[in-house]
Amino acid sequence: MSTTQHTSRRGITMAETIISTLLVGLVLVGTIQIVGPVVRSGSVMADKAIATNLARELSEEIATKYFTAPGNSDLEALAPGVGETRSTYNDIDDYNGLSNSPPQLSDGTKLTNLVGWTRTVKVEHMSLIDPSSNSRGYSGGKRVTVIVSKDGVQLA
Repeated sequence: MSTTQHTSRRGITMAETIISTLLVGLVLVGTIQIVGPVVRSGSVMADKAIATNLARELSEEIATKYFTAPGNSDLEALAPGVGETRSTYNDIDDYNGLSNSPPQLSDGTKLTNLVGWTRTVKVEHMSLIDPSSNSRGYSGGKRVTVIVSKDGVQLA
């Protein structure tokens, strides 16, 4: 009687290892391509929310000021008076040209957790007939624009 010995196969072959590694790699690449933009868009949305709040905060501060400087007959000037600082601004045109990086509170406190952010204000005379266009001089209206950017990219 002849006996044949059967060897049982244990483990996996090199070909199976290569194929499974390739499949896992393809699935991983696909997952990263799907998840990556989602993570980035979440970061962009958070930045836009911060920018909107920074713009709103400064706009609300400006809205509490006089339309024209009390006791000043010069309606053309769009700049702070001599010696004025943000804490002493008393009318909206004082804010023209204000730019802080990082943004600051009205008392001058820097928001140090917002390094790379810039908040800029532009005040312009506007036409009352066509509010979307500028006026060369005072015509009864002023447009205040607050721009917030992060690392040079305008977000609000």
